[in-house]
Amino acid sequence: MFSKNRYKIFYIFSVIVFILSLIFFIYSFANKKYSTELISENKKIEEQINSIENKSKGITENIDALEIEFNLKSQEFYEKYGYQFESNKSEEINRLKKDYLDKNKKIISEIKERLIAYGDYFDSDIYKKEGYDKSVSDFLELSSKSNLDKHENIYNEINIKSLVENSNGFVKTILGLNKNSKELNVLIFYASIYSSSIYYYINDETSSLSEIYSDVNNLLNIYKEIERKGYKTGKLNSENLVYLNDFIQERVSNYYKNLGILKALEKSDKNEQK
Repeated sequence: MFSKNRYKIFYIFSVIVFILSLIFFIYSFANKKYSTELISENKKIEEQINSIENKSKGITENIDALEIEFNLKSQEFYEKYGYQFESNKSEEINRLKKDYLDKNKKIISEIKERLIAYGDYFDSDIYKKEGYDKSVSDFLELSSKSNLDKHENIYNEINIKSLVENSNGFVKTILGLNKNSKELNVLIFYASIYSSSIYYYINDETSSLSEIYSDVNNLLNIYKEIERKGYKTGKLNSENLVYLNDFIQERVSNYYKNLGILKALEKSDKNEQK
């Protein structure tokens, strides 16, 4: 029921950071003066990879829990109300169905309105730049280990620098607060993959609420990582995203509970018509 394809991106990012760390390590042999500093940086990158992977596991467990709750709620309601209407059963079922459909429409509206209020985290023209979709596609392709041999210089081949430079919106805001950094460029490009789906959802493209919840949560983790690495985020701080994430999580949970009830009502209505 829930799409989990985007969790591959955590692995992809880990691969890119790992390869960048190898590049730094090679340079450390060429210049012993900086070897100690680079080795220390490699260890920090390794810690960063482990941190993001652990957070990815956490969000996966949360979504699995929602799916379980969806099925339990559906079964619970069906067992309680499936055959207990003594008269006008079909009419009552339709009334309840409309009630829960209206509740879910309201939840969708509330989520979209809240995301629009946080638009500064998602707005950017980076999504519309020439080559962006291809770069994202190449980034996703790296989820397969067999594809790594095709790339000698991943950072340059994906054109991360050219994509983030001169972009407006959240990209410009964060870059403007910090010194030029290849690592920060990668993190911003990484964040854009999640923020893009939210950006297009706000602008009326279709997406499941489970994916939006996942994207907001993952975006929160990336912003936390940006700040942990010592980069400034200004008004686009992770603390504000915590409030958004909590709001989305609560609404999405209620949405799928209601879907479970609707599933039970559909089953009851079919049995009534037999």
